[in-house]
Amino acid sequence: MIKRSLEDGIPATTQDLKQRNEELVLANERLVVDQRELLRQQRLAVLGKLVATIAHKIGTPLTAISGHLQLLLEDPGLSSDVNQRLQIIFRQTHRLNTVMQDLLNFARTPTLSLEPVSIPQCLDQALQLFLPIFDKQSIQLSTQYDASLPLACADCLQLQDAFNNLIDNAIDAMPHGGQLTVSARPQESQGRVVNEAGICIEIHDTGTGIPSDCLESVFQAFFTTKDIGEGTGLGLAIASEIVQQHHGKLSVESKEGKGTTFFLWLPAWNEKM
Repeated sequence: MIKRSLEDGIPATTQDLKQRNEELVLANERLVVDQRELLRQQRLAVLGKLVATIAHKIGTPLTAISGHLQLLLEDPGLSSDVNQRLQIIFRQTHRLNTVMQDLLNFARTPTLSLEPVSIPQCLDQALQLFLPIFDKQSIQLSTQYDASLPLACADCLQLQDAFNNLIDNAIDAMPHGGQLTVSARPQESQGRVVNEAGICIEIHDTGTGIPSDCLESVFQAFFTTKDIGEGTGLGLAIASEIVQQHHGKLSVESKEGKGTTFFLWLPAWNEKM
C-alpha cells in the first residue's frame, strides 16, 4: 500500500500535508486581502457620505453663482476690465464645480457588473473620445494588441473611466506633441501563491515625465505635479480605485524628459467565476 502511494520518493501522506499547507496559505492570503478590502470599503462609505453632504451644501450655491455670472457676462454694457474680472471668477467657479464632481467620483464606490470584456475594443472606445485632441496637439497614436489576448473579467464602462484618466494624464504630459503608445498582452499575475491568468495594458507617452521623488505619490488623492488650477489631483487616484475594484494592479515607471508608462494588470475571464 505504501509502495503504491510513493511518487518521486515522497509518501502520499507527506504530499497531502504539503497540499493542505499550500491551500491554507492561499486561504490566509485571501482572508487578509478580503479584510483589507472590507476596511477600505467601510472608509470609502463614510467618506462618500461626507463628500455627498459637502458637495450638496457647496454645489447648490456654486450653481447659482455660475448662473448669475453667465447672465452678467452677457451684458453688452460691461467694460473690458470688468468683463475680464468676471471671466476669471467664472473660470474659478467652474473649477470648483469640477473639483466637487471629482470628489464625488472618487468617494463613490462603484457597483461593478463583471463580464467577459474585449480589452482592445474597450481601449479603442476610450481612445476614440480623444482623437480630436490628438490631432490638435500633434500627438501620434499607436496601438499594439496581442492576438492571443484573453477576455478580461471587467466592467467595461468603469474600466473606460480608468483608461480615460490615464490617457488624459498622458495628453497633459505632451502639450507640444509626442507619441502615445497603447498596448496589451497576456501576462500572469506574479507574487501570489497561485499565478493568475491576466492581461497587462501599457499606456506610454513621450512627455515630460514624472520626477522620481513623486512616483510613490502619484496615485494619492489630491497629489498633482501640474500647475495650480490645471488639475484636481484625483484622476490617477480614481483610476487606481477602479483597478483595485477589479482586483487588478496599477503601477507607473517614468523618467523626467523621457516619458511615462502606466502598467495596468487585470484578471482574465474564467468560466468558473
